[in-house]
Amino acid sequence: MRPPRPSNSSAQWLIEDRSMSTLSAYGMGPGGFRVNRPLNEYEQVHHFNLRKSASQQVHYDLSLIHFNSTFVECVDKWYAMRGFVAMAGAGFGFAALFGIFATLYGLYMLGEWIFLLPLIMLLPLLWFVKKLIFSDAFTYTHYPIRFNRKNRQVYAFRRDGTVLKAGWDELYWTIYNTKIGLGGGDLNVMGHLLDKDGVTVKESIALSLVDAGEPGRQNLLMFFEFFRRYMEEGPGPVLEALKPTPLIMLPPIDRQRESWWFGWELLTAGLKGMPLLQLLFQVFFLPMSLFRWIVMRTSKIPRWPQWVEDECRIEPGDPWRRDPGYRDEAAIEAYTAAARARQR
Repeated sequence: MRPPRPSNSSAQWLIEDRSMSTLSAYGMGPGGFRVNRPLNEYEQVHHFNLRKSASQQVHYDLSLIHFNSTFVECVDKWYAMRGFVAMAGAGFGFAALFGIFATLYGLYMLGEWIFLLPLIMLLPLLWFVKKLIFSDAFTYTHYPIRFNRKNRQVYAFRRDGTVLKAGWDELYWTIYNTKIGLGGGDLNVMGHLLDKDGVTVKESIALSLVDAGEPGRQNLLMFFEFFRRYMEEGPGPVLEALKPTPLIMLPPIDRQRESWWFGWELLTAGLKGMPLLQLLFQVFFLPMSLFRWIVMRTSKIPRWPQWVEDECRIEPGDPWRRDPGYRDEAAIEAYTAAARARQR
C-alpha cells in the first residue's frame, strides 16, 4: 500500500497517477463513469457553492455507515442497486447460451453453414456478459466514501481497492444528469476531481441518492446539504437540522455481509406504504434480492488502509459517535406517532 501524501497536494498527485485511464474505477458495469471529458452545461449550472446552503432542510437517504465528530462515512451510488447488473448479465447470458446451442443444433442437424453467422455474432456477447457479472459480483460489497471535517479531506474507496484522497474544497461538487430515464434523466450528486485547466474531469465519485425531475433535484439539494452542513458547521448543527426525522444507521456492513432480508428490505423501501405495488413488483424484487445476496457473498468487505484510519482517528468519548446499526428509537417513535396523527 502506498504511503499517504501531504494533504495539501493530494489531489494533484492523484491526477498524475490516475489520468491514464479512460474508465473511472467507481462506475458499475463495464464502462464506469466517463472521465477525461469537459464538464457539461448541466454540471456547470448546478455546481454547489460550499459556503452557501443548498437547502434549508437536510436528508441522508439511509446511506450512513459511521457518524462522529471526525468523519461521516456513507455508501456509494450503486450500493442500493447491487444485484441488478448481475441479474441483467445472467439474463443476457442465458439468452446467449440458448442462441449458441440452437445454432449448434441447427448446424449439426441441418448441416447448413449459414448457422455459423449467428454463432459468430453470439460469442462476443458472452464476453460482455462476463464483464457485466464481474462488475457486480466478485468485487467489493460496497465502496465507502468518508468525509473528514477535521482535515477537510474526502476519501473514496475505488473498485480496484485503492483509495482516492482529495480535498473537500478541491472537488467540484455538482448534480449530474444522465439524460436517460423518466423526468428528463436520472440525477445524482457527484464530486469531480478536475485537471489543472479546471474543466476536464479526471475522476468522479457519486453519492448514493438517485432521483429524477424537479422534485428529485430538490431532494438532491437536501441530500448534499447534509454533507455540506456536516463539513462546514459540524455534527451538532446537521443533526439538529435533521429533526424530526430520526437518524438510522446502516447495519455493520463494514464488518459483515448484509443478510438477504436486509437486501430485500432495501430494494423495496421505496414502495413502503404501497402494499399492492410492493406485491406486484415482487416479480422483479425477489430475483434481484437473490442476485444481490449472491453478489454480496462473492464480494469482499472493503477495508480502509491503516493510513486512512490514522488520519480519521475518533476521539475517545466522542458524544456525536453513531456506529453502524444505531437507531434513534425515541425519535423513531415520535416520528411514527406524528405520521399516524396526520393520517387520521
